[in-house]
Amino acid sequence: MASPVFREIIDHPNAWTPDGGVERFWRHLSEAELTALDELIAKTRDTDPVKVTREQFSSPVIDALADEMREIILNGAGVVILKGVTPDRYSEEDMKRLYWGLGTHLGRGLPQSRQMEMLGLVQEEEANPMIRGYRSSAALGMHTDAFEIVGLMCVRRAEEGGESSLASALTMHNKILTERPELLDALYEGYYFVLQELQFTDRPTTAEKVPVFSNKDGVVSVNAASSYMRHAAELRKEPFPADLDEALKYFDQVANREDVRAEFLLDDGDVMLWNNYTHLHSRRAFQNSTERKRLLLRLWLEVENGRDVQPDYALRGRSFRWINEQVPA
Repeated sequence: MASPVFREIIDHPNAWTPDGGVERFWRHLSEAELTALDELIAKTRDTDPVKVTREQFSSPVIDALADEMREIILNGAGVVILKGVTPDRYSEEDMKRLYWGLGTHLGRGLPQSRQMEMLGLVQEEEANPMIRGYRSSAALGMHTDAFEIVGLMCVRRAEEGGESSLASALTMHNKILTERPELLDALYEGYYFVLQELQFTDRPTTAEKVPVFSNKDGVVSVNAASSYMRHAAELRKEPFPADLDEALKYFDQVANREDVRAEFLLDDGDVMLWNNYTHLHSRRAFQNSTERKRLLLRLWLEVENGRDVQPDYALRGRSFRWINEQVPA
């Protein structure tokens, strides 16, 4: 449901611009932290990585690291890129265990597809019947995912391409408010959107309109799914709202501007975690080779006592539970 349009400049660390480079988001793991991770990986080696609990993956050093990351993601700049995990130190299985274990400190991992995968494999796949973007090598435009914290761990870069981009939605909100304030009304009203893996069922779209921007007591959040919204209009057999069409085109233009978007390449072992309710992300197309086939691991984390947002912002993620358990999404 639409919320009141927020018509003030947002002054918050989350409202960053790319002037300072992505290095500001880097967090280099210390040798003490890597040693602590080694010990926790060894301790949980007999447990499936996605079955590892926070209690099992806990130590004073790692607890402190996780507290630091959580504070940055929820209340600071909103983005952390961990560096120091390297393929010469960790196997692919160890990377999964390390990544999931850290995630347990930040939120609750939830399914990302009808197959109920808890660690999404972001890679090119020939079989992609639901046309999920993360299973292709094509470029992905600026968008948000489901749930509050999203993470990507680069296990292996592609031979060419695959650069990532991030944009602060709060910075975008400031730009639109300053440059085209009349467009905010349509963005706050929003539209229905397709629940991608429910598109062939009797409930292919959301029941209510979902806003792009929302305002809860002065806290602005974002849900950017323009392609899902346009697809919903096709399924509903109705024209897409002209005012929202204009607003989304400008929204996308702002997201890709050099004074808003930061582009970078995740290296093997890098772990990026960000606030999905305040950031958009994208990816350039990539090309694999026989020696280097791109593989990233994705996390969707629901945060207890996190940002107060529209309940519908998590519908895309919750729809997978509805498919498998036949409970309300």
